[in-house]
Amino acid sequence: MTLKFEFINHSCFILTNNNITLAVDPWLGGSVFNKSWELLVDTPKSSLGNVKNCDYIWFSHEHPDHFNPQDVKKFPTDKKYLFQKTKDKRVINFLKKFSKNVLELNSNQVFKLNKDFSIQVLPFQDLDSFCIIKINDLTILNLNDCDIKNSKELKFIKEKAGNIDVLFAQFSYAIGKSNKEDKETREEISKKILENLSRTISYLKPKKVVPFASFCFFSRKDNFYLNDSINKIGDTISFLKKKHLDVEFLCFYPGDIWDLNNEWKNEESLNKYIDHYKNIQPSNNIDDIIKFSELESISLKFISTTKKNNNLFDIYNFINKKYHSIFFKLTDSNIFLKFDFDKGLQKTFNITDENPICELTSESLKQLFIGGYGYDALTIGGRYEANKLGEKCLKKIFKFQTKNYQNQFYNFTDILQRLFSKIFKNSRAIPDR
Repeated sequence: MTLKFEFINHSCFILTNNNITLAVDPWLGGSVFNKSWELLVDTPKSSLGNVKNCDYIWFSHEHPDHFNPQDVKKFPTDKKYLFQKTKDKRVINFLKKFSKNVLELNSNQVFKLNKDFSIQVLPFQDLDSFCIIKINDLTILNLNDCDIKNSKELKFIKEKAGNIDVLFAQFSYAIGKSNKEDKETREEISKKILENLSRTISYLKPKKVVPFASFCFFSRKDNFYLNDSINKIGDTISFLKKKHLDVEFLCFYPGDIWDLNNEWKNEESLNKYIDHYKNIQPSNNIDDIIKFSELESISLKFISTTKKNNNLFDIYNFINKKYHSIFFKLTDSNIFLKFDFDKGLQKTFNITDENPICELTSESLKQLFIGGYGYDALTIGGRYEANKLGEKCLKKIFKFQTKNYQNQFYNFTDILQRLFSKIFKNSRAIPDR
């Protein structure tokens, strides 16, 4: 088979053309987002070997369910890696520790793997990117996690991709920002994701669609409830089929192989997933209990780093003073802490339901303060609960950390540049890198 597609897992697949192989977004095993997610299905051993033997590996963005450092460490040292150009070069520099064959692709650059096989990478929003893969006369558009908001973004993507033979896109929610009792909220999020995917399909008009990048589950005791409203692959395809009678929807199970041209029958793959959805269980992993002295120390370092990186911090702190403090209840030690930018973390006893409150483990709190995308990892992983005011305070306090990780700083020059960019571009689909 000179032309071959192999589905590996979650958002990873391999394309082969005339013995040249390209793998995309390998998350092959283990938990991610501070041990919050696990794969719905174990990756077959044969597929693990096939990824390791690929000629090229492309990563769409830095999130660990697409770019998993633990998997990279297992690959051969001569592996050819492809990644988008970024200001910080975090991923590029990490990959260079393990291979001399790291290729940084400019926006819009068409990279040829052979004369009939190419990939074009385009940045999207703050960290993400999508790719257009051409093999012979086929066009494959991989949107992975790109959160498309409007027709302007769709128009940009359509102009770049042209006629699309196969579209790959996420089909379920990948965020855990809701409390146990908020099932209705999660159901609404799931519904909106399917409706948005349907609008994307209507605009882009692909011949075939592969829903993917959602074959995982919330895997800990403190976030397992979040699985109650996820979009399952069978229900997703049933919903989309009714909306798009002229589009073929495909389901692949890890290890499935297809030649990209002949008919593919979903029934066997869909049936395999049914039992996996039924049999998911929370893991028995136990976090370390972090001492208060360590938490206190890292909170002070967090404050120092925030102020150092954002010279307009004092202005923002003055404007948002009432949102720049929060109470944390540590569920593994049952103690309360108060955080603000003046004193860092302090033990406290005076707390009411009217206060901004966030409940989480001490390990999750540690990761929130020390991680480059600590807030993103917390909200994506969902290992916390917060009241409405607590949720707002979390977002306000950790917005500096989040934006700094995306190479955006609350400095006078950066603010002007972003304002200028919004005025003259007004699109997240074509960000500067």
